[in-house]
This record gives sequence, structure tokens and C-alpha cells, in this order.
Amino acid sequence: MKFLSARQAIHDAYATNLTGKGLDFNPVSFGAKGRCRQSNDNRICHTVEAGMVIAVVESLDEPFQSWAKWAYAPRTQEYLPEQARFFQWLDQDVTEQFACIDRDYREATKQRIRDVVAYTVMDYRSFIVSERHLYPTSLIIKHCKIQRQNWQRDFESWHRYYWGLCDGSFDRTALMPVGSVLERLKGE
Repeated sequence: MKFLSARQAIHDAYATNLTGKGLDFNPVSFGAKGRCRQSNDNRICHTVEAGMVIAVVESLDEPFQSWAKWAYAPRTQEYLPEQARFFQWLDQDVTEQFACIDRDYREATKQRIRDVVAYTVMDYRSFIVSERHLYPTSLIIKHCKIQRQNWQRDFESWHRYYWGLCDGSFDRTALMPVGSVLERLKGE
């Protein structure tokens, strides 16, 4: 299987896992380094490589495992419950952030902040996959029914924080181990 990036490897590995269910594995078809001996065993090779990527993702701590599945795995019925765990973690994290700050928000503002955070991570996912913003700031303001003059005071810092969290901590922690597996696969 040709993996171009760690993001694409996660997607393709989980997609292979969906199509490869019930595939019998024949260890005789693999050489000492795990490479295929025969070209007609490519499907088995792809399944093994996908399994290596999936094993790395499954070994990640939460919320990074949920992030990797939510952000990069295929959107299928089979993975939706696992992908929902990321949003459960996200909601819990926002609640913890409310407890850590000195400012008291009204309940309506707290709900809008939760909406801003959700739109922010969905926009980030869209941006890293397609390099276009699905929910630019102006659309988030419109969808969340935020008065434009209140954006900078109440919401912009939440948007910036969670965009940075996705871009830095989540991606770095989830993609670096997958990248290591890809380097190992290229070397073999």
C-alpha cells in the first residue's frame, strides 16, 4: 500500500480494515521482513500494513486515539460510536476549562462557546483534509447567533485555543507514531 502521509495512512488503514474483514491471513506468503513474496498477495500485504497502522492508533492514549479516528478514519456507521468519543471528551474539556477561568459566563454564552468549539474542530478537520475552511469565522458567528461585537471578547480566544490544540497537541501526538510506522514500512 502506498501511504503518502500519516493522515492518509490512518484513513486507508481503517478503510482496508472495513473491506478486509474475514480475510484469511497466510503467514507463508510473507518473507522474513514481512514483505510479500508473490505479487498476487498484495491484498494480504495491504491488510498487514493497515493492521500495523491501526495497532499504533489503538495504542494511543485518549483523547488522541479518539482524535485520530474522528479526524482521519472513514465516516462509516461502524466507526461512528468510536468517533463520538472525541466529542464527548471535547465537551468534558470545555467544562473543565470553564472551571479553570475566573470569569462567569451565562448559560446561553456557555452553550455558544461549546458550539464555537465544535465548529472550530470540524473546520480544522475540513481544513487539513481539503485545505479549505468549512466553517470560517464569519459562518461560525452566523450559525451560533453571536453578535459580531461580542466575538472578540467572548469567543475568539476559545476558537484560537482549540484550533491550536488540534493543530499542535492532537495532530503531533497522533501522527508522529504513525509516521514512525510509515518510515519503518518504507525501509523494508
